[in-house]
Amino acid sequence: RGRLRHLRKMSSDFANPGSKPGLEIWRIESLAAVPLPAKDFGTFYDGDSYLVLKTTETTGGKYVYDLFFWLGSESSQDEQGAAAYKAVELDDLLGGAPVQHREVQDCESDSFLGCFKKISYEKGGVKSGFRKVERDVYETRLLHVKGSRTVRIKPVAIDHTTLNAGDVFVLDAGLSIYLWNGSGASHKEKAKGLEVALAIKDDERGGRAKLTACDQGAEEAAFWEALGGQGPVAAATPDDSPTGSSKGGLKLVRVSDASGSLSTTEVACGDTLERSMLDSKDVFIVDNEAEVFVWVGKEATADEKKGGMETGVKYTAGRPKGVRVTKVSEGAEPALFKSLFKSWKPAATPADFSMVGRSGNVAQATAQASAADLAKGMSDCSFGESEDVADDGSGKTEMYRIEDFEPVPVDQATYGQFFAGDSYIVKYTYLSSGREATLLYFWLGKDSTTDEQGAAALHAKQMDDNLGGQATQVRVTMGKEPPHLVRLFGGKLVVHSGGRASGFKNKGDEDSYDEDGVALYHVKGFGGADSTKAAQVAEVATSLNSGDCFVLLTPAAAFLWAGSGANETEKATAQAVCGVLKQGRKLQEVAEGGEPDAFWEALGGKGEYPSSSVLPEPDRPARLFLCSNATGAFKVEPLAHFSQSDLEEGDVYLLDVGNAVFVWVGSEANELEKGMAAETAASYVALEGYSADTAVLTVKSGSEPPIFTSHFLGWDASRAKVFLDPYEAKLAKAMAEQEAAQAAEEEAR
Repeated sequence: RGRLRHLRKMSSDFANPGSKPGLEIWRIESLAAVPLPAKDFGTFYDGDSYLVLKTTETTGGKYVYDLFFWLGSESSQDEQGAAAYKAVELDDLLGGAPVQHREVQDCESDSFLGCFKKISYEKGGVKSGFRKVERDVYETRLLHVKGSRTVRIKPVAIDHTTLNAGDVFVLDAGLSIYLWNGSGASHKEKAKGLEVALAIKDDERGGRAKLTACDQGAEEAAFWEALGGQGPVAAATPDDSPTGSSKGGLKLVRVSDASGSLSTTEVACGDTLERSMLDSKDVFIVDNEAEVFVWVGKEATADEKKGGMETGVKYTAGRPKGVRVTKVSEGAEPALFKSLFKSWKPAATPADFSMVGRSGNVAQATAQASAADLAKGMSDCSFGESEDVADDGSGKTEMYRIEDFEPVPVDQATYGQFFAGDSYIVKYTYLSSGREATLLYFWLGKDSTTDEQGAAALHAKQMDDNLGGQATQVRVTMGKEPPHLVRLFGGKLVVHSGGRASGFKNKGDEDSYDEDGVALYHVKGFGGADSTKAAQVAEVATSLNSGDCFVLLTPAAAFLWAGSGANETEKATAQAVCGVLKQGRKLQEVAEGGEPDAFWEALGGKGEYPSSSVLPEPDRPARLFLCSNATGAFKVEPLAHFSQSDLEEGDVYLLDVGNAVFVWVGSEANELEKGMAAETAASYVALEGYSADTAVLTVKSGSEPPIFTSHFLGWDASRAKVFLDPYEAKLAKAMAEQEAAQAAEEEAR
């Protein structure tokens, strides 16, 4: 305690924290918070403690903060205490605005894991210093790769008893690296394990190590020898533990210094709490058995605010080490906190109704929510545009296309026109609070090459560096354009088929553009110009649908076709798209049912397409939900601004279009997901009050009917027919490159 008192006399370790969206991380070193370089984000030493600040900009330009203090399993009490104190100091610097989270190694929350693409644990800490590295002398290590959405990489004991059938392990034996795949490992875990193995091979070994991939049951003798001996492999264990609120055994505890010192008093316990029980003049602990919240009232005293988090941590004494403690401020309560109170409507985005109950200090088995509960979560879901940032789009826009790995300025007359085979950078400069700010969108076409996408990301970073690191970088994949990016082009965002060839001369591909003079564009959106855009589709009648607008270009004319159910925004966007694309052609507006012969001739003749009788009323957009049990329990999650790229073969999806609910089944989905999704869909139809004859239709990947595909802008039928395992594709490429390198080395000898 004496050492920690010294911290109060020190000046702040934080220089302008939370000044822009993104992550900032500090490591506790000699009881001070030292900034961590971005290249080390996601790597944590078990002997250290860290602070992680996540800054997010809301639609209105306001910054909101999540402040995590992460405690390594081997970090000292002094370091853990310093991390807690520094979290309070940083919280004060930000005006008490952050939501504070106490995170313990191996038991991190989904909110924390969501900050990183992967988490890697390393042995040691800042006090361990650095060891002298000798060439070709390596310490053998076994890395455990596990997780459904955020994958964790953790060093584990080198022994066959450590392996389990559900995960991936990387055995690093110096110049021999083994990728071991359990029989039940997911595609994502295999792909991430390969990524880790290749990073060790290429970055740490300079490409000199040999990579060997082996599946459970087909290991070579050298693998078992490096592991220390062969033996039985344990059964699979559940992935990331689902986190949900359990309302059983709720407790409300007041933290007050009215008596002269901080003390706690239990206010209520039971199955429900009322919002009126909270008093702005004090701090409260809300305990739902799975997580502990420290609620800070606006009028609480300075000592109550500073001591609340420490009191909350002490309150958890005797609980399992992974119990989370989260500080929330009055007026900025997260949805999970509100859901614990009867008078606060729970928000379910994402809708995770799997529950973890506890009895004493022993974790109970995960309980699966019923189909009715899952349907209730779907009904309550918000499909807001929280990812939208910046302003009204009236700033300065610059657009670049990646050509031969370099950003080439795009003619301003064609701003907003993208090609699916290319990658782009859109630089947007605007004023924020009287200061110049910059957004850098790097847009990746679905058919652009990996090298083009990498070049786009690299040049976006270089542009950010040239601006002193003050820009906000936003990665955008085709079909997932955020509303603000759409807004920049004033209703003229169009995605064409084709694009330039790769910059690699040995690729053997060529520029690809539609040059026959006939092209069909699908115009779709809902709620305003910020969500309405156009994409090129196959030039056949079956691409049409009554709910949207289409622009058909022929050598002689430009047709604007309006389906009977198209909304006014779609019609206006179609007009703007025609203005951009017609290039001297005569414009002819066509209402559904009044098409001239030339229209059908350009499409190869008349054909069946989804008509107004099978499409929903145009008063609400379609809603897409992901259904998966990848985390150990079946859960449902809404997907805002969805596109075809959201549909993954390993999962099941529910598409609510108003007068029908589709159950889309991926080719790799498991039986539990299929069964639970169908049951949940039926419950959802009943809960929403849809008519008794509302259809629940099962659609299989690769066999989607037009009444399903019409709800996706620019649906590409060719993409839906082939499932390409990302792990198998990446492994084949890595093995081919390794064999080529070995052959070249032998030839050089």
